[in-house]
Amino acid sequence: MDKSACTRNKKTVVLQGVNLIDGLTNSFREDVTILVENGIITNIGSKDDVQIPSEAQVLELSGKTVIPGLIDAHLHLSQSGVDDFAKPFAEKMNTKLKRNAYLTLKSGVTTVRNMPGGAGNILLQFRDKVRLGSEVGPRILASGPALSPPYGYFSLKRFFPPNPLITSILSKIFGADGLSIDVDTEEEASTVVKKLKQDGVDFIKTVTTGAYIAFIEKDEEFKNNLLKKGIKIDKYQASMKAEVLKKIVEEAHNQGLKVAAHTVSWPEDFKEGVTAGVDSIEHTPLGLIDDETFDLMNKKNTYWVPTAYTFYNWSNFIENPEQYETEEMKELIPEPYHSLGKKSLEKMRKGIESGEDILWSRFYKEVKPFKETYFPINFKNAMERGVKIVAAVDAGASGAGYVPHGQLYKELELFVEHGMSEFEAIQTATKNPAELLGIEKELGTIEEGKIGDFVILDNNPLTDISSLRKVNSVIKDGVIVYSKNLP
Repeated sequence: MDKSACTRNKKTVVLQGVNLIDGLTNSFREDVTILVENGIITNIGSKDDVQIPSEAQVLELSGKTVIPGLIDAHLHLSQSGVDDFAKPFAEKMNTKLKRNAYLTLKSGVTTVRNMPGGAGNILLQFRDKVRLGSEVGPRILASGPALSPPYGYFSLKRFFPPNPLITSILSKIFGADGLSIDVDTEEEASTVVKKLKQDGVDFIKTVTTGAYIAFIEKDEEFKNNLLKKGIKIDKYQASMKAEVLKKIVEEAHNQGLKVAAHTVSWPEDFKEGVTAGVDSIEHTPLGLIDDETFDLMNKKNTYWVPTAYTFYNWSNFIENPEQYETEEMKELIPEPYHSLGKKSLEKMRKGIESGEDILWSRFYKEVKPFKETYFPINFKNAMERGVKIVAAVDAGASGAGYVPHGQLYKELELFVEHGMSEFEAIQTATKNPAELLGIEKELGTIEEGKIGDFVILDNNPLTDISSLRKVNSVIKDGVIVYSKNLP
């Protein structure tokens, strides 16, 4: 990361009298002074030890707790948490990006890894504007379109016939081939990754397998139900070929890019991604991960981004529809998207109750085992074996989850509920993702020489992780970007 791109025209700022959680050690240092010059932390110590320049902006923060700026490693800024694609022209994409970026920023998240979501080149342009300071938001590391097997998860061939005109239109709207690019050979994998590098992406998003396509492979009842409905499944290819996935990883690493692999299916597909050498596995499999896979993750330095809260949240809204109607949800998912989400949730609910909605009924069958077995046991075993875990809630993702932007804290609360300490949970949204994204020399902890990103809290999250819900102020690059009461 180029520090010079985010340190222009920054004032000298002093955070005085804070209780510091630096993200390095499980400690709570009281009455600390932090000096930030040109966006970089230059001194940390007691008030008497830190020489404060006369021109500095001094923030008196006695009693407040300061932690590193949070990092959300898996979200979709171009989506609002419902099926946005049903209303593609409700507003300009830049308007949506600005709103979702600010919702994310004010929740304490100062850096994000943005997954595909239909914005394509517009998202890359927005990322660059944020870097230059002409737009307000968290710093963005962005992928281009996801790399998918033909007719697999993300593949547009499931929705559109292979037509040069349609492909051309989608390319102009989204960049590349839209939401995804089909990759079926090693040669295609190498070519596409090189092209995305030229386009300026920060990492590569691909899949092992995902969603209902995976059920076709192993669930005969589900497969037969689809056939009875007249749904053609003969061309669906659930999994990325092992040799193609390996080539994607190899070429990406040659180009200096990391690889995130979407895996919402079976533990063996999870393992396939680890074996191929991806840098992170996204989501939680529907089954138990074996010890061999966890050991392989440690050997290959593979991070796990469970996004577990997404499944909890979706099932909660199905079972308790009134909780979707809170004022918070209406603020985070504004109209027309909130009404759109309400309508689609009601349709899902009725389809699940009647069994008419084959897809969501099949997913709902996994809710109880996911909550009682898959996630709790996998999470416990991952912690015990030292697997590196990173927090994210798949904010914005359309179709399922219904998690709006600005709720990363809910994944941390879930982690603590399942046995992780508060400090370790904070590290899953600070130190760990910084290491995953390769920006640990600049971000992730509060140390001299690093970028001045801070979240100011009223209470201590080491004793109550829910303190992250109440953000007092956010500082990014040494600049106050959100505050309830700071000047």
